[in-house]
Amino acid sequence: MSNLLHLLWTFSVLSVLGFGGGKGIIPEMHREVVESYQWVTNAQFTQFYTIGKLVPGPTTIFAALIGYMASPGAPLLGALVATVGMFVPSSAIMVGADVMWERFKTSPWRLIVSRGIGPAIVGLVWASVYTVSKGVSFPAAWPIEAQNWTNLVPYVTTAFVAVAMMRTKLSAPILILIAGALGTLFMRQ
Repeated sequence: MSNLLHLLWTFSVLSVLGFGGGKGIIPEMHREVVESYQWVTNAQFTQFYTIGKLVPGPTTIFAALIGYMASPGAPLLGALVATVGMFVPSSAIMVGADVMWERFKTSPWRLIVSRGIGPAIVGLVWASVYTVSKGVSFPAAWPIEAQNWTNLVPYVTTAFVAVAMMRTKLSAPILILIAGALGTLFMRQ
């Protein structure tokens, strides 16, 4: 029961901190679930993040997968508790914020707040990129020799996905599937 309460509390706090979208809480989520509670490993954290990106509601799915792993005696209950913690508090706050936002729609503070929040969200997203990359296994790429050319595949795949995401209309799930296919094709042991 204690573990379930920790799950509920952890994901409720993360939910409230998730202002600007789920990507903004990735570093704090990593700190809590990998470093503090050790519910999942770095690699599992990155895998669950990737799985979450394949379906609608990625942050909620991500939380459910962590809750599942964090509760070996009752994994489905753990997944449910983490999901409720991730979804309910932020939803309640957003309903209240929407009412206030509409109430003060003519206030000059709306524009000021919006301009101030934007750069913070960008910083949180970049911190998330760094955090998720901790769980990726990038082999040593240098020196390049005939027997280890496949060590470059993760770097090339990362660059391909980043450029494709910025320059094409391919969705994240499609890019994840393409990257998985490239990894499967070129990195088989």
